[in-house]
Amino acid sequence: MAVESRLERAGWSALGYRPFRVFLLSMLAATSGNFMYFAALGWYVLKATDSPAAVGLTFTATGLPILFLSTYAGVLTDRVGTRMMLRGSFVAMCALALAMAGSSASGVAPFALILVLAFGFGVAQAIGAPASVAIVSELVPAAAVSSATALNFLHMNAARIAGGLAGGVLLAAAPPIVTFVVAALLFAIPVVVMTRLRVQGPPRAEGQLRSALLGPLIEAIRYAAAYPTLGVLMLLTIAPGAIGLTYTFMLPVAAVELGIGAGGLGILMAAAGIGGLVAGLSLESAQRRIGHGRAVFGGLIGASIGLIGFGILPGIPLAVAALGLAGASFLTYGAASVTLTQALAPARMRGRMVSLFATVYWGMMPVGSLFVGVVAQATTARIAISLCGVGLAAAAALAVVVRPQILTLAVARDGRSVSGDLEGSGAPVWGQADLGSQGQ
Repeated sequence: MAVESRLERAGWSALGYRPFRVFLLSMLAATSGNFMYFAALGWYVLKATDSPAAVGLTFTATGLPILFLSTYAGVLTDRVGTRMMLRGSFVAMCALALAMAGSSASGVAPFALILVLAFGFGVAQAIGAPASVAIVSELVPAAAVSSATALNFLHMNAARIAGGLAGGVLLAAAPPIVTFVVAALLFAIPVVVMTRLRVQGPPRAEGQLRSALLGPLIEAIRYAAAYPTLGVLMLLTIAPGAIGLTYTFMLPVAAVELGIGAGGLGILMAAAGIGGLVAGLSLESAQRRIGHGRAVFGGLIGASIGLIGFGILPGIPLAVAALGLAGASFLTYGAASVTLTQALAPARMRGRMVSLFATVYWGMMPVGSLFVGVVAQATTARIAISLCGVGLAAAAALAVVVRPQILTLAVARDGRSVSGDLEGSGAPVWGQADLGSQGQ
């Protein structure tokens, strides 16, 4: 009881449940591999082409499947189950990372082949993206979902540190093939874990996939459109996706501009992860104090300041510190947004609503990466990243003007009840619908 009390006070109550702890550790390994893979991919393409635009195009190819497939993956997740989707995703990611390693073994592969493999890796990621977020509600009770969501985002920053530093060291010491192979091995870990993992949530009708995918998808979109608070919350994710998170793809170019090489690239990637890790340690309790709605906008403004600072502040230490602020702020925004989305969505559509979030949050990144790559080609990577920060601040300001009700929203400890100005949120209607469906 004493341990549970301490975890609760720290906002880490989800760690009291063994299935979630096992899941989190396996995802920490795999996500570290993900950052290693992306560091190697960006560095490999930059050295092969000497073109920031080519780097941007490569990550556009990687991100396009997330844009077009994540929502359908959410529908499949609701029908097939989170574990099956995650297993399939990581098996494919492992195979494609090994294929990329093979393509780099002979030196420089044709750029067209790199684009094809990058696109395939994006497909594999899209398959598992909604499930990796939605599964937390199956691993812990409803009261710990908010904590599990925050910790799930937190692990990404710990992985950014580990994967960024390890990737930088490997790229500085050996050809990219080594980094690709190590990443592939890390992707294999969750495959084993998901086979043995026992979930606590309601059982899913695995293997009973319906032929019609479009109907449930349209239903989820209609839910978001019917309630302007939720709709604006969803539309707002376009900004960090399209013009915010794309800074990560230009870090290899920025490392060259700063003259710090592959080892410095690892430091830049780790800086954002350290910022997110520090913020995440108290994120759950902070969200409870200020409210999840305010955390959404606070995260966006902080990320904007961090990106602008990275581009204009003189010297490497200040640039690294700015990335730390950006990492902390993106974690704050993402965790608060997902928590609100899951709380406002009815239980039967939670996977689809999360997949909509994933589609606009991560799915818009290919659009932004191509834009940032072109701007970096014409100017510098640091200028392009600063312009992304300006756009992020403008989007946050517009959302506050259009729907100030979001600022008042807060999710209770039960992970489902929402307080604040609920006009246009749909929360009371959905709560009644869920109770009705449970009674049936």
